[in-house]
Amino acid sequence: MILNAERLVKLCAREIHGWAEAGRPVRWTLRGGLFIVACLDWTLRDDGPPQGRGATLDAIMASDSSDGDSSGARPGEWLERIGALHIHSRYSDGTGTVQEILSAARGAGLDFVVLTDHDNLGAFREGWQGVHDGVALVTAAEVTPWRQGHLLALRVRHCEGYAVRRNRGTMDAVGAQGGYVIVAHPMGKRKRSLGIHHTPLYDWGHPAVRGIEIWSYMHDWVDGIEWWRLPAAYEFWKHPERRVRGPDPHVLRMWDQFGRERRLSGLGGLDCHARRVPLTRLELFSYRQMFGFVRNHLFIRPEDWRNDPIAALTEALVEGRGFVAHDVIANSAGARCDARLADGRALQMGQEAPFADGTRMTLTLPRAAEVRWIADGQCRLKELTGRLSAAPAGPGVYRFEAWLEGAPWIFTNPFYLR
Repeated sequence: MILNAERLVKLCAREIHGWAEAGRPVRWTLRGGLFIVACLDWTLRDDGPPQGRGATLDAIMASDSSDGDSSGARPGEWLERIGALHIHSRYSDGTGTVQEILSAARGAGLDFVVLTDHDNLGAFREGWQGVHDGVALVTAAEVTPWRQGHLLALRVRHCEGYAVRRNRGTMDAVGAQGGYVIVAHPMGKRKRSLGIHHTPLYDWGHPAVRGIEIWSYMHDWVDGIEWWRLPAAYEFWKHPERRVRGPDPHVLRMWDQFGRERRLSGLGGLDCHARRVPLTRLELFSYRQMFGFVRNHLFIRPEDWRNDPIAALTEALVEGRGFVAHDVIANSAGARCDARLADGRALQMGQEAPFADGTRMTLTLPRAAEVRWIADGQCRLKELTGRLSAAPAGPGVYRFEAWLEGAPWIFTNPFYLR
């Protein structure tokens, strides 16, 4: 790896200045600068998105289709909409304008983006919420109080002062507006070597809390990074899809257990900032690159999409009508999951119904994978197949997972049988 000394000095100086203004200790800034340097080789060559085990990002973009009606539980009944959650722009600490983010989303074949800038709704106030040339932008806010859990506030018109409240107070305030809370990176993250201190948040019982990030992609990625492990850090950066482990097992267990009490949507969050490399136009984890990683596939009724796409997306997010997919390793568009009740009715992911004998639930994939059927947090059935059907024996919380060559791929929201 060949590095330019002048570029290195200017890079570290810029980072030290910016992070010092934010109150970060200089020793962590130096370590962060070393980590960024370890990533520069691939960045400066600008190779583009990483190659996955399955489809590349270009192949995903070529094959994704969001213009027609994608069937869900029944042909013609559901539209599949694919998008990214937990994105930051220049309204907070991201580097891209809203227009740049929309352009990147369009290039990545996304149907929607949920913008979650820290403690402000500037994009909402300036009229960005809506559909822009085929990409829907949902404006939300990430409330980031000091040494407390972080919350994504959806369907709110203001969030001033929320960052100085306790988490329960913020949930109360969001609920008072008729808004919803999604818990961001619920396990938190503490890495002194990188200056990261995010507090866990397990208080999911508040009525305003409608979802959690079961997979926080950047937290997963950074978990194995230490400043002194520069060769490993470089490999983590060059091929992140090979290094991430998937949703935290503890979060999944808690999610399955909580589902016995009430429904809770499980979502994938990117926490994307697209850090710019000083003195260049290059980015570390650009928006375009990140939009090919963990994506949320939501299922929406055509009439709801026609009437109000933003409301339809928000409802699908908090109702859990969809699955989380690691699309960089293989394109999951076209995967379908439903439950058929004994009386012939169909349940979409995230829905609930009384248990009855004869219920069957099925996951159908665009390619064969190791499919796991999870019942109340326990894997009850595992098979290498493109289609798995299972019959629950009683009430419970049931969902599917799909893994490709040991890599995490698809995680559906549960069916709740009471």
